[in-house]
Amino acid sequence: MKRVLIIGNGVSGINVANNLRKSDKGIEIEIFTDESYHYYPRPKLIDLLADKITLEEIFFYGENWYRENNINVNLRSPVNEILPDEKMIVLADGKTFTYDVLVLANGAKPSLPPIDGVDKSGVFSIRWLDDVLNLKERVKKSGEVVVIGGGLLGLEIASAIQYSGVKVKVIEILQWLLPRQLDEIGGNLLKKILEARGLEIYVNSATEKIIGNGEASGVITKDGREFRCNTIVVSAGIKSNVELAKNCGLNTNRGVIVDNYLKTSRDNIYALGDVAEWEGRIYGIIPPALDQAKVVASNILGEMVEYKGTVPSNILKVAGIDLFSIGIIDKTEGYEVISSLDEDRGIYKKFVIDNGKIVGAILLGDRRNAVYIERVVKEGRDISRYKKDILSDDFDWRRL
Repeated sequence: MKRVLIIGNGVSGINVANNLRKSDKGIEIEIFTDESYHYYPRPKLIDLLADKITLEEIFFYGENWYRENNINVNLRSPVNEILPDEKMIVLADGKTFTYDVLVLANGAKPSLPPIDGVDKSGVFSIRWLDDVLNLKERVKKSGEVVVIGGGLLGLEIASAIQYSGVKVKVIEILQWLLPRQLDEIGGNLLKKILEARGLEIYVNSATEKIIGNGEASGVITKDGREFRCNTIVVSAGIKSNVELAKNCGLNTNRGVIVDNYLKTSRDNIYALGDVAEWEGRIYGIIPPALDQAKVVASNILGEMVEYKGTVPSNILKVAGIDLFSIGIIDKTEGYEVISSLDEDRGIYKKFVIDNGKIVGAILLGDRRNAVYIERVVKEGRDISRYKKDILSDDFDWRRL
């Protein structure tokens, strides 16, 4: 019987296990995680922070699911070492486990920028469930909170804290919000909408230092502004957890380098999700992790399936505002761009077209047709004859 060990209990690891079990009822599956909790979808952390769900509601599967599927999850079991020649892992407590196949799904950690004082008490980053539980307690005694970072997670954190009645300021180093999902027009519209809801937002503003004697008492920006607060949340991206792989001799760069079969430099070790670097890229979002989990499971079962990449797409709500973003959205020189902006309604639409095919799109404030547009982009359908109609609210995307 083949024995598969999975390091990491996030969306990547649990979906490899689930896909394996759907196809093979006999394969032995062991998962190892540093955390004390079973799998929870990371987006639900924001709902928990905003008190929209309870702690019990955050978990995706009940205990029975793990028993019924014969998937053994080793909680509070950090892996200290991988011994590829012996096909063995060593836990922090010294226990060893052998494998036929090893899957690295150990994700990433928050990337903390080199800000003076970022290590002070009262400075938080959000990645795991305990981070949210600790922040929730801190917010209860906070007068104001500063969030450093105006990306997706930063805005979600800011909105969730604001929902609890605490005043929040957001500081973003770049020129507009959500630089990975929006262009400048969309980012500026989102800023206007969020400010109308009570958030204070400062873009093109770099944080110089966090002040305070041991404990944070405020933030000073490089343009000389000072924001007094005793709670600061830093949201500045992620950094892949490559240490385990690097220490055992696997090829690494920013992530663990994988080939088109998502194999590492050792044939019986795979990597996926936030820890994996494929063709020089670490996606850092959920859709590629789900795609990669299917590929890894198939290849463990001997099917030889290649991963061909994932068109980055996001269908989501940002602080309650509808947003859909896919493909090429900025740096559109050489492409045809069709767009419309309605500031009064808070709606922005943009389509980036190449040779009659949509290669990128933004829908801010109205994502009704997002599923159909996503399909049009991913399937490369020609929309030439409909170009003059696609900005209309009444256009039927199902006809494409």
